[in-house]
Amino acid sequence: MKTVGAIIAGTAAAFILSESVASKGNLKGEPDVLLVLGCRVRGEKAEETLEMRIERAAEFLKENRNTIAVACGGIVHKDQLKSEAEVIYEGLVERGIEKERIILEDKSKTTAQNFINAQKLLDLENKKVAFLSSEFHLMRASMIAKRCSLECSTVAAPSPKKLLFKNYLREFWAIPLILNDTKGVKKNG
Repeated sequence: MKTVGAIIAGTAAAFILSESVASKGNLKGEPDVLLVLGCRVRGEKAEETLEMRIERAAEFLKENRNTIAVACGGIVHKDQLKSEAEVIYEGLVERGIEKERIILEDKSKTTAQNFINAQKLLDLENKKVAFLSSEFHLMRASMIAKRCSLECSTVAAPSPKKLLFKNYLREFWAIPLILNDTKGVKKNG
């Protein structure tokens, strides 16, 4: 029993260390397209984690005037009255981002679907693509993007400090789900 506990603790520590390196983002230069990954919406309102993603995306888009944003995320929960993409879109517009620079991808329910649907909406071939998500989500989302045949850089958004440990722990346990989340994904299409 001690051995199993030590293996789990060691694996979790290694994951958290590698995740903390990935959590900084790796984008260099201005991308053509920024996918803004969705997060929990209750009713019509973004939870704090999504608000922080929207805030960071608005800052990023103001600094990178030639970048087009894709607001990603559908209606995932029964209590949602708006899609994650709609809430992201509205939040970006409220922060001064031009409507013409934002495309809605409002059908997806998973991170893999975010990437797959964005590729269907836009011809991403020969474009510099990045995605923005919370720092704790970047490593797993990068792995999913690769399984969806999407080469992209990452942009980190902060997340609520009070939820950080819980979110990193959830990401650790979610890594095996990547295989299931991307099951049936065909390369290049």
